[in-house]
Amino acid sequence: MGTVQQPLITEEQIVTPVEQVLETITPGNEPLTVENIPKTITKSLDELFPEQQYDEKNLKRVKETLGKLANKFTDGELRDVVAETQYLAETWLDDFERSIFKGSTLKELLHEKGGI
Repeated sequence: MGTVQQPLITEEQIVTPVEQVLETITPGNEPLTVENIPKTITKSLDELFPEQQYDEKNLKRVKETLGKLANKFTDGELRDVVAETQYLAETWLDDFERSIFKGSTLKELLHEKGGI
């Protein structure tokens, strides 16, 4: 039984259609920016990557909470601070629960009882 050899996909087969799409969606060959991306593309990307919307909302909330202090940090630094703070809070809470519930967290206890 012979094997069927798949035809190779060339770079040109991928790049040319992408270039055509980019030329179509960027009026007057302007550089693609957030402001000139057609709303249908933005909506499609939001649907494909809903975590991006969550991340942006979370970042906005952090900036509102910190106020002027947020201006001293980049978006990446703020995301890192939030992640580290959430990790620490969850870890401390788990440790506290283990000290109260004989080595188990509340989540573990509920799961054992058929809860969450």
